[in-house]
Amino acid sequence: MKIDEDGYGYNTTMLPDYDGFIIIKPGFLKYTDNIIKDLRRLDFIVIEAKEKTLTKDEAEIIYSCHKGKPFFDKLIRYMTSGPSIGMILLSPFSDRESATETLKQLKEKYRKRYSIDKTHNVMHSSDSYQNALYEAEAFFN
Repeated sequence: MKIDEDGYGYNTTMLPDYDGFIIIKPGFLKYTDNIIKDLRRLDFIVIEAKEKTLTKDEAEIIYSCHKGKPFFDKLIRYMTSGPSIGMILLSPFSDRESATETLKQLKEKYRKRYSIDKTHNVMHSSDSYQNALYEAEAFFN
């Protein structure tokens, strides 16, 4: 396989046409309409949304960066405890870093207002474009 300028074996024109991925977590689906309104206010477009209860394997893939940490098993149990909503998003930004940062700020807004604790919080947002691709693939498999 030829390695192109981005180092991943493909060029950026082959990447999916979306910029972010979020999950509204179990127990917090009642905030979905408010989150969608905020996404629209920020000029994000919801490309795809799906409600489902994650399997253990899916949750472990999405949260693999936390594997080995003391809270990992508790997080996986929580994320598989009921339905969540995954959303693939297109942003208004010309760079994907701005999309990631804006979604992080939105996540923090909802976490500060409504979270129960560090594990039981309103939403997850991918911390990079590459992780958005990886996590969205695991969620929507």
